[in-house]
Amino acid sequence: MWRQPSNFPVVPTSPSFSVIHPLRVHFPLALLPTAIAADAVGAMTDNRALMDMGKTFMPLAVASMAATGVAGFAAQEEVRAEGEAHDMLVTHRNLNVGLLLMSAGPAVLRSGQERPGRGYLLAGLAGAALMTYTGYLGGKMIYRHGVGAVEGHDPDHSVRIERGHLGEAARIAATDVARGVAHAAQQVAHGELAPHLRRGRAPPRLYPRSPKPGDERQALLSA
Repeated sequence: MWRQPSNFPVVPTSPSFSVIHPLRVHFPLALLPTAIAADAVGAMTDNRALMDMGKTFMPLAVASMAATGVAGFAAQEEVRAEGEAHDMLVTHRNLNVGLLLMSAGPAVLRSGQERPGRGYLLAGLAGAALMTYTGYLGGKMIYRHGVGAVEGHDPDHSVRIERGHLGEAARIAATDVARGVAHAAQQVAHGELAPHLRRGRAPPRLYPRSPKPGDERQALLSA
């Protein structure tokens, strides 16, 4: 029987935006590639149903990106991320904001076209590739650095999404989104666009294990 390792990242028990954000990412991750694939295959085979599918799915993909991004701005105010994890978070967030802006225009243009153009399809493929990379960064933040897990979660700045606290949760979430946007603007103003891309290759490191008896004594003896 499989047993969860003691050093495996554990998510907070109370629902929060640091949990809701990764739940929402599945929608744009599925909708954007599906929209592009349907349009591409439909254009190559002259299949009107597939092109209509792509035309319908693209606005849904952009809307789901926006909703996921809003939850992400709130989530970044609930987690602890330092060093490499901070650089990953900033890069993950900024690239996804760029992806949203890059996808919104083509989605509007596509809504007025019967068939997708070659440039639209190429841009869509590039967007799907970029989304794959940002999704990889998001997973790496959790499983390598514990961002959003118990050790990387800040309970003093988290939103309790529970019955009887929904009004308070909405108010705090709105404040966190505003703070998240403000922090993002400050970081971009200071030149933090995609800091993780500037880093060298870091050595492999597992999620930090829980301290064992004797660790503190050993650290003192080694000092």
